[in-house]
Amino acid sequence: MLRRTAIPPVRSVLIYPREDGHARTTLLDAVEYLRAQGVTVVVPSEVDKVEGADGVAAQSLRDVDLIIALGGDGTLLRASRWAARAGIPVLGINLGELGFLTAYHRDEARVALAAAVRGELAWEPRLRMRVEVRRGDELLASETACNDAYIKHGDVPRLLLLATEVSGTHMATYKADGLIVSTPMGSTAYNLAAGGPIVAPGTQCLTITPICPHSLTHRPVVVPGDSEIRITYAGPNDISAAFLTVDGQRSVELKLGDLVVATVASEPLQLCPPGVSVFKVLATKLGWNSGSA
Repeated sequence: MLRRTAIPPVRSVLIYPREDGHARTTLLDAVEYLRAQGVTVVVPSEVDKVEGADGVAAQSLRDVDLIIALGGDGTLLRASRWAARAGIPVLGINLGELGFLTAYHRDEARVALAAAVRGELAWEPRLRMRVEVRRGDELLASETACNDAYIKHGDVPRLLLLATEVSGTHMATYKADGLIVSTPMGSTAYNLAAGGPIVAPGTQCLTITPICPHSLTHRPVVVPGDSEIRITYAGPNDISAAFLTVDGQRSVELKLGDLVVATVASEPLQLCPPGVSVFKVLATKLGWNSGSA
């Protein structure tokens, strides 16, 4: 059972809307409602000016009690980069169709806002992943992922050679289109599409899933959360490029010999989860038929 931490009645909220403008009506309604309840509302400074809400930069979240993402899972992940960095709970209101991570649907937006104002929300910890790219003695990049990090070929489709170690032990040299390392929260994202396992929230582990492996014997592997995963880009050694992408948002071009290191991050994401079990979410989102007792 995951530990839940109650969120006191909010007095200041940051609303992070999806970037295509389709959240604007919901955003304006949320700002109007929260302000009427005496709640201060801010939006990211890159969002167009919203009447009743002040713009704020990511480093200026000291007094924010809750971050609300208006959109799908992608929007929630972008908002989570702000939330996790500042140690603030994040709540997702889904404006799309699927949405594994969001707690409420568009039609329940007012219900969600009222719960925040009344102090009826709670957050659960979700494991995050630290991802580094090393080129010789140089630390080329350092990112934190809520969902996943994957290595994949560039514009020229080529099988990559990815030598993979787990906690100092060589596991495999994958010959594949790419390789995904995912958190339990990310197991329902690219990992699921690539045939990887669905991992229940709260499980302390990371999953390694090859993308279209050349060998049929290569299968997804689940490793303990205290593991250090080291992936060396070992080929091909021609002009074909490979890229590391973190949460579908940050990409780093890799060169032959570059090392990608993945470990569990020290601080979890504080996520307001759906009000039903993960299995109910899966049954609803994936169309599973549970049958009758």
